[in-house]
Amino acid sequence: PGEQWRMDGISDIAYEEAEAKLSFSMETFQPFVLMQKTYLNFPFQSWELRPLGRSSALFTIEGVLFNLSITIQGNQCMLQLEQERGLSHLVGKWMSTPALKKAMLNAGVNIFVDEYTENFVSSCNKDPLAEHAAYDQMALFASACAFSWSKWNAKCGAEHVVLQVCEHHDPSPVPKSSWNLYLLEAQRSKKLEMTEDSEAFSSEHHPNSEFHSTFIHLLQDSLSPDGLDRTKTSHCMFIDTIQSLLHSTRPLVYSETV
Repeated sequence: PGEQWRMDGISDIAYEEAEAKLSFSMETFQPFVLMQKTYLNFPFQSWELRPLGRSSALFTIEGVLFNLSITIQGNQCMLQLEQERGLSHLVGKWMSTPALKKAMLNAGVNIFVDEYTENFVSSCNKDPLAEHAAYDQMALFASACAFSWSKWNAKCGAEHVVLQVCEHHDPSPVPKSSWNLYLLEAQRSKKLEMTEDSEAFSSEHHPNSEFHSTFIHLLQDSLSPDGLDRTKTSHCMFIDTIQSLLHSTRPLVYSETV
């Protein structure tokens, strides 16, 4: 069957960007198919997960070709895109995570990984236990803490995960000065003394912090009473939704490596 598909006989190809319209001419009337590279928007240039309120958060991804954000409220998600042409059926609509993923894939808006992604996309090689534990623990604190991409994650070794973190309670953007770097591994976690703007990577821990066996205990040690209350009262469906998004996009692995 593969031998029946041909790429000749197609001419006058034109794309009207203002209307997002593609046109072409064919020598004869035949079935045709449009194909798109599945991982066109990988690796992510950066990402951020920040609270909008109790059991509400904003997950933002800056990709190779387009940027998008997903608002999470309870177990519902809403997609926002900078380029919305032709996607009115998808953008700004509340839906469950599985429904959103299916709709995005059908529309060619892919940020999700599968068993083949590693064969086509450059990635950070990370200890799976440390990576996936990080996603689960980030979800538990997503109502009180903001998390973001760090360039040092690609330079700290496969056994470590590095990301930017800060306590954040309102929907406004996170001030650059608020971020701190955290290093996670399978057996312990710590706050780093270095910053995102440091000239070289250093695993030295922050002098005013302690080592902890898990990321959860490390965050609990520094959260305000209001922040702790927000984590304790986060809705279980909100936590599950955040976990699902993080595990299906894997931003700690499939983000810019240079």
